[in-house]
Amino acid sequence: MARVETVTHVEAPPERVWGTLVDWELPPAWLTEGRTLSVDVAVHGVGTEVRRTSTLAFGLKVHDRMVLTDWEPERLLGIRHDGSALRGVGALELTPTPHGTRVEWWEEVETPFGALGETLATVFAVPWARRGLRKRLAGLKRQAECSYPDASRD
Repeated sequence: MARVETVTHVEAPPERVWGTLVDWELPPAWLTEGRTLSVDVAVHGVGTEVRRTSTLAFGLKVHDRMVLTDWEPERLLGIRHDGSALRGVGALELTPTPHGTRVEWWEEVETPFGALGETLATVFAVPWARRGLRKRLAGLKRQAECSYPDASRD
C-alpha cells in the first residue's frame, strides 16, 4: 500500500471544522479540481456512501466509491475506497489545539503489480497525491475559517 499524508492547522474549533467537513447539502467548496460529489444522506455516519468523480490531467475521469467507516464528530472521519480504480482506506483526524484544530488527512491506497507498483507509486503517484491533499486541506481551512470570528487573532 502507498501512504499519503498531510497536516494543516485551522484557526477554528473542531466543531466548526467538522461542520465544514461533513456539510453534504452542497458540493463542498474545498473539494477542488473538477470534482463532483454525491452522498447517500439517508445514512449519516458510519455506512454513509459517498461517490466522487474527479477530472485529472488530460481530462481523465476517475470514479471513486467510498464508505464512511468511522464517524466520531469533531474527531475522526474514516473512509474506505471501494472504487474500481481506487481501493484503500483513509481518514481525516481532528485534534483540538489552543488556537484551533490540527487536521491530519491520510490515505493508504492499494497499488497494482506488487513491489514494482509500490515503487512506482512512491516515486510518481504519492508526491502528486500529496499536493492534491494539501490543496484540498487548504480549501477546507479557508472555508472553515472564513466565517469564524476569531480566525484573525494572533
